[in-house]
This record gives sequence, C-alpha cells and structure tokens, in this order.
Amino acid sequence: MSMTYKAMKYLATIAVMLVAVSCQFQGFENPNHTPSSATFSVGATVSGNTAQQFLSLTTEGDWSLTIDYPTEGENWCTLSPTSGTGNTNVMMSFGKNEGDGERSAVITVKFDDTTLHLDFVQRSTFSLANNTQLKGWAELPEFADDRQRYYFTKHMLPSSGNTQRSFSALYDAQYKIPIWVAYPLCKSYMEGNTRTNQWGPKDPNIPADKQPDMGLSYQGNYDRGHMLPSASRDNNGADNNQTYYPSNITPQLDRLNQAKWANAENLVRSWAEGCDTLYVVTGAVLQTAGGNESISYTYAKRSPQMKVAIPNYYYKALLQYNEIDGQKVYQAIGIWMEHKAASGAVTTADLITIDKLEEKLGYDLFANIDPTIQSQIEAKYNLIYWNGIEN
Repeated sequence: MSMTYKAMKYLATIAVMLVAVSCQFQGFENPNHTPSSATFSVGATVSGNTAQQFLSLTTEGDWSLTIDYPTEGENWCTLSPTSGTGNTNVMMSFGKNEGDGERSAVITVKFDDTTLHLDFVQRSTFSLANNTQLKGWAELPEFADDRQRYYFTKHMLPSSGNTQRSFSALYDAQYKIPIWVAYPLCKSYMEGNTRTNQWGPKDPNIPADKQPDMGLSYQGNYDRGHMLPSASRDNNGADNNQTYYPSNITPQLDRLNQAKWANAENLVRSWAEGCDTLYVVTGAVLQTAGGNESISYTYAKRSPQMKVAIPNYYYKALLQYNEIDGQKVYQAIGIWMEHKAASGAVTTADLITIDKLEEKLGYDLFANIDPTIQSQIEAKYNLIYWNGIEN
C-alpha cells in the first residue's frame, strides 16, 4: 500500500509539472503577438474622384502586394511600395472614375504567415456630358456625383426587346429614395391595362442592401408612391414590373398620393396623348438648394432596421415635343407641391417655370436640349399647350 501510494503521488506530481510546462510553453511562444493585418485608412469603398489613401500593414515580418482587376479599367490603382518588412503605410493612388458604374480591384497581401485578399471599390463620377449613350435622351437632368451616395440606374422596355428606354433614376443610397426619375411618355406606353403589383423585387443595378424591401408598405400613413406611375407603363406586364423597384418608390402621404398627386399624374398622361412625346422628370426633394429643411423618416415594414427619408416636396418637370412642318417644337412647364395632404385639381398655384424649379433644385433639367432652346422655353410657360389646369 505504501509503495502504491508513493507511485501514485509521483505520477501525479509529473502530471502537474507537465501541465505547468505546457501552459508556460503556450504563453512563451507568442506572449504579446499581434496577428498580421491590413486596413484601409479611408475605407474599402471610396469616391470616384482622384485621390490617395494609405493601406496600413501591421506585421513583424516580410510582406508583398499584388493587385488584380476583376472589372474593366485595369491599372487604375497603383501601390507604392509593393514589398517590405515590418509595419508600413502603403500609398494607394487612383484616378478619377468617369464611367457609369463602380470599378473594383482585389489587393493580395502576402505576409510570412498568412495571405489576405482585400476588395477595393471606387465609385463613379458619372457625368451626363461624358456619356455619349445618354446624350440623346431629352428627359435626363445633368448630374455628376462622386457616387459615394448616389446610384444612377436605367431600364429599357422588355416588350421592345430592350431597345426602347423605360426610365432612368438617380437613387440616394443614404436616404433610400430616388432623387429623380426621368422617362419618355407617349400613347404607346399606356395602351394596355396591366398592373402587376410586383412589389418586392429590387433594382438589379443597385446593391440590394442599399434598397428597402417594398413587399409591404411603409409605417404610418404613407403609400408606396410611384415616381413613374404604374399606369404610365401598363402596356405590358414585364414593363410594368420595373415600376415597382425601390429606385422608383418613395414614402408618400396617402392623402396626397391618392388625391391631388393622382390628379396630376392623370393630367400628365392626357398631355402625353396629345403630343408626339412628353419627357417627364418626377422628383422628390428633401432640401431645396441652400435650404435647411429638416428631414424626417419612416420605415419600410419588411425591413424595420432600414429607415427611409420622407420627401418635403415633389415636382414634375415636363417637356412637350412635337414635330410641326419639319420643325422641332418644344414647350416646358413645372409642377411643384409641398408634401402634405391635398386634394382637388392641379391649379395655377401649383405651376412653376423650369428656370425657377432649377433654382430650387440646384441642378439643370433637360440637360441634353440645346441651350438656346432651353433659354426660350424654361423662363416661362404658356397654358395654351397645357390643358386642364384650373385657376
């Protein structure tokens, strides 16, 4: 019994020593080790303007960098230096992105003990003036944003084999609403009676996580208000589906959307039937140019964590086109409404010249129209060409 007890005690002592040694070994190997890492000083997504930022490397050993471009625009970003030892700030330099979409690069960082792959994205400084494809689209406003906040999206009509345009929009990813939606309108767009109510699908040209889920409406007394009305694209189901994208929807008071605003939309369609083409820009305004209006919010019911800004004003900018005796003839007018409950017909009190509207907005409407023609039609309007306005 005595020898057995001693043997057991001896073995227990060895086990304790091994545990202690094991613990000491684990702590001794890397007592204050910081894993190698790489971080962008500004962010993994940057504006479209020419700029520089640092890629900060934290490591105790050697490192090297390579860069690949999964999208077009190869060699738009440079890194200096591309190899070294220890903690370093690598200078990243990139030029202006004037394309109509973001561009990306994958930076591979190789350390002694690990390899990292970093996605780097530059937004676009899309400018209408630099895009030849869109220069003939009479309805488009001028815009040139750094795309950190805004997304330009355009959609063609499936019923036409995607050869005719349906609408374009400038979507505000910060406030989750379109700033404006621009589209042509004539009788052929409205010859059916097809309303699909396809709520839910998101605009495929905008990251899904930047858009609210419109499967249900907004909280409060707000409708899912179309900027391009469903009834203005009811000739075909596939065409109509596009009008339900979040890039075409804002939270609009039901007592405006179903009342005076609906009357304005009906009036616009009647004008489109009476001319060759009516070019329309429908806008949602949070703050006027130089203004400091407060911004309030609601929530889309399907995505309660995604708050959506409520416009303070709405407008419609309208450009009527006719060809008469071989001559192109244009007329223009604007409608401006405060976002509040309102019923009844559109009256002269709701009208505004395009020049005055542009002053409120801070950007140029119908930017593809010859400046000489703009100066003639945007300073005033003539009610002879706009039937149905009440005093």
